[in-house]
Amino acid sequence: MKKRLKIAQIGVRHEHAEGKMATMRTMPEEFEIVGVCAESPADHETFGRRACYEGLRWMSQEEILNYPGLDAVAVETEMTELVPTAMRCAERGLPMHMDKPGGENLEEFDKLLDLCRKNHVILQMAYMFRGNPAIQFCIEAARKGWFGQIFEVYTSMSRGRDSQPFRQWLSTYRGGGIFDFGSHLVDILISMLGAPDRIVSFQQQLDADGLNDNGHAILLYPKTIATIQTALQQADGQRSRRLFVSGTNATFELCPLEQGYIAYPKFNDTPLSARFFLKEGNESFAAGEHMLTFGPMRDRYIDQLEDFAAYLRGEKQNPYTLEHEHLVQKTVLAVSGYTEWKK
Repeated sequence: MKKRLKIAQIGVRHEHAEGKMATMRTMPEEFEIVGVCAESPADHETFGRRACYEGLRWMSQEEILNYPGLDAVAVETEMTELVPTAMRCAERGLPMHMDKPGGENLEEFDKLLDLCRKNHVILQMAYMFRGNPAIQFCIEAARKGWFGQIFEVYTSMSRGRDSQPFRQWLSTYRGGGIFDFGSHLVDILISMLGAPDRIVSFQQQLDADGLNDNGHAILLYPKTIATIQTALQQADGQRSRRLFVSGTNATFELCPLEQGYIAYPKFNDTPLSARFFLKEGNESFAAGEHMLTFGPMRDRYIDQLEDFAAYLRGEKQNPYTLEHEHLVQKTVLAVSGYTEWKK
């Protein structure tokens, strides 16, 4: 019988904190949740009412970091606090599932990576599409050369208009929507295409509330133009999220990126499907159009968390290197206008 891993969650303010805890609580064979830490008493009062935290032990950050036999920490703080919190975990040699993106300062994020490297700390960044089978199929098809020469990649990660308190909170980040939501798309592009030669970023405000809620970025490669688009007042919300890859031999289209979403982070039994067309066939697919079905999505986070548990037990090695995480974060900051791109 495999060992249950002792895990605690530091932070409740991240957008994914609630869903992450809800998923972990469906995995009792993997995790023993020893406690959770809120950023402040007010956050404990506000977020502690949510069902995912019912019955859990509330602890201070120091209590968690010094908990005997703790195997790992899920870092789910406010985005500005992710890196400082992760640093404290890395100093103690604690493996981490850390939410995205890695803050607003590349130098500080790189210090975290250096400490993880020095202390041999497992770091899993929580880019949720790493567990999306359709997106991972597309990335693998690109690596196998099935597209021929890829010349266009279009990605979109939009959503409907959120409440004013949410918009006010996100407006405190000058990277706006493309920093928060577009970071997932950056991870896809870097996994598929590597580092671009040039990045051009565009930000607009649809309202006068200070939020950069209409963002575009162009990533230029020698023979490929890739686009990241995020709009936070999309009429059909998450239904418009897509990945479109076009090459000289194949095209791939996934829209929406997730299918069957019903209640955070759960999905119904609607299968995830994508369109894949090949001009010339290969060892796995005949020429022509294919409607690919990847089955229903179980849960937004469970695949990643199962992998994380396997990393902790030594059953798998994290395929996302610290060098990859550096490149993703460097690109995130460039596409969201924090930095100028230098390859």
